[in-house]
Amino acid sequence: MQSSTRRRAPRPRPLRLAVGAVTLGLAVVLTPVISSGSVPQAAAQGSSNAPDHSAFYVPPAELPAESGTVIRSQPMNLFPSVPDLAGGGALPADAQRIMYRSTGSTGDPIAVTGTYMQPKMPWTGPGPRPLAIVTPGTQGQGDQCAPSKTMEVGLRLQTTPPSMGAGYTMLDAVSMLEQGFAVVVPDYEGLGTPGHHAYLSRESAGRTSLDAARAALRLPGTDLEPNSPAVASGYSQGGGAAGAVGELHPTYAPDINLVGIVAGAPPSDMFATLDHIDGGLITGAVGYAINGIIRSHPHLAPVFDAHLNDAGRRMLATTAGQCIPDTILSYGMYRTSEFTVDGRSLADVARSEPEIAAVIESYNLGDSAPAVPSMVLIGRNDDVIPYDTAVGLTRSWCDQGVPVQLHTAEFPSLAPGFVLDHGIPMVAERTVGAQYLKDRVLGLPAPSSCGTV
Repeated sequence: MQSSTRRRAPRPRPLRLAVGAVTLGLAVVLTPVISSGSVPQAAAQGSSNAPDHSAFYVPPAELPAESGTVIRSQPMNLFPSVPDLAGGGALPADAQRIMYRSTGSTGDPIAVTGTYMQPKMPWTGPGPRPLAIVTPGTQGQGDQCAPSKTMEVGLRLQTTPPSMGAGYTMLDAVSMLEQGFAVVVPDYEGLGTPGHHAYLSRESAGRTSLDAARAALRLPGTDLEPNSPAVASGYSQGGGAAGAVGELHPTYAPDINLVGIVAGAPPSDMFATLDHIDGGLITGAVGYAINGIIRSHPHLAPVFDAHLNDAGRRMLATTAGQCIPDTILSYGMYRTSEFTVDGRSLADVARSEPEIAAVIESYNLGDSAPAVPSMVLIGRNDDVIPYDTAVGLTRSWCDQGVPVQLHTAEFPSLAPGFVLDHGIPMVAERTVGAQYLKDRVLGLPAPSSCGTV
């Protein structure tokens, strides 16, 4: 399915600068509110307000043979969230930074980092404590954007080069901790560790997330058991990764006792999503996707280069080292047609090149399906992920025999293109997915929208 490209005149530079300033202000104000309610007070280390753990992120010369093997771990402090503050200020879990072996987008062994959270309260449900794989939304492409780095301080500020990373994944993690789940959050391929971040790659996201679960189940000192029920939950890029976990699980990691997934606003149709974000606040995220494709498929670099103008080449180089707030400031409200030699959008350029189109379409969800009950959650007026693509994914999974609940968040459209219509359902509906997954662990009948969508 392909959606029609929206046509909008380029916005004047002063408006773009104003949008960037407002966005920066919102990020500075809202991220601490989501993460902690106050500005982080970590001691400065070099050019960042975060502690320096750079040595941890350097993989050993030889990687273990088996995917999911824990390479190393260390105790980790996490910045408290609003629910924690309301409960007295302490995070309801102990955390560890972990490194484990996985398989990258090219099929080669890689080291991946992440965060494991062990609840302090005992599990009171049936069987062993369950594990939630919380797959992060878009972080960026620079190593400083890794969730295990940003969640440590809430808002990670860096001066050399200037960068700001938001630890908003804590919001989803706390939702699962509150339900009694242990939580593992993968950093994904190439975030924090050497190598490239294969942004939106279905294979990479699914493998690194499933191997994060394997690592958590093997980590010493937890109360998890090898057969602990596991679930996956994520939103936006994380929703796509949760969907990939479900689709890859039967063949890549059948040893994991997966019992349910929640795919929130999943980018399941890449071309439709590229069209939808073009000209909006996160236009520059297209650069993450192209950089990831080029690094996984280097023979496509000259194909892209033939279509890019100087501004397009600068955009790729710039976004390769940015976190999402930086990219919003740099390229919010741009049109991708400003980056091509003939004025076509980057999505239309990709459609015109069969090899590029094939790679992008391989990132789509829906050709296969999870083997477990699933929820697809999305806002009716989402301005990043087209609503009809979530409906299409639901139908595709239903057609393959999966009980799928389509949960539509009915919020009015507030500011198309400014990501509010994408972000508000993520915050407002966060407990819906957590309760759905808790019900799967408890063995309750799974609701289904199949036949009604």
